[in-house]
Amino acid sequence: MEKGTKIIVTIIIVVVFIILSAVVSGIRNDAGAATPGIFGIILFAALIGGLRAVWKKDKNENQ
Repeated sequence: MEKGTKIIVTIIIVVVFIILSAVVSGIRNDAGAATPGIFGIILFAALIGGLRAVWKKDKNENQ
């Protein structure tokens, strides 16, 4: 994958993470909780996993 494509996909992943974390926080706030809880941790782990998958160096890629 080209570097420009990776940057665009990274931006999309971060925007989706922000939207989903806002939704989770809003739902948890309505329920009386002060933190996103386990769902926030799961979303953060998904963010890290997604970014690592996008920026993973391909073994067959020639430099």
